[in-house]
Amino acid sequence: MFGAKVTLVYVFDLYSHDASQLYVRSLSEVAEEQQNLARNKLDSFLTSEFPVGECPRILSSGVAATQITQLARANRFELIIMPTHAGPFRRMLLGSTTAKVLNDADCPVLTTQHAETISPRQLEHREWVCAIGLDSDSERVLRYASQAAESVHANLTVVHVIPASGADLPAGIT
Repeated sequence: MFGAKVTLVYVFDLYSHDASQLYVRSLSEVAEEQQNLARNKLDSFLTSEFPVGECPRILSSGVAATQITQLARANRFELIIMPTHAGPFRRMLLGSTTAKVLNDADCPVLTTQHAETISPRQLEHREWVCAIGLDSDSERVLRYASQAAESVHANLTVVHVIPASGADLPAGIT
């Protein structure tokens, strides 16, 4: 949509193996196998849409949200695009990777429903919303959203929510 360079990032859990494997092999052997499996998965992912020679692929291990935000900073990414997996109950109890990236990233984060839960459709988004908090970073976020929406001829709606002053008062729209 923007003619941007795409970098695919895959963060895997180095320790997501069956602990019984450690009785047969050393931790370093199991870790190497996990890394090789993750590398193969990343390198074979959507190769026709994102050719390996044109779209860098970064493999990392650790806490996904931390790794994503650190990689975005280090590589000076201008936008992070990622799906959201967790439902409201899980986010409330545990938090989600996407929610943590939204909170910690220095660049804008575009989220959408996970691709497995929505039907595929043409990428022609024309109605965009930008939620701002009127803090020191809101001007930068609003300028970015405005320029991006203008570049694809999308309508941009700006939202700022003010909490109700009493616990029993409903929030209103003005």
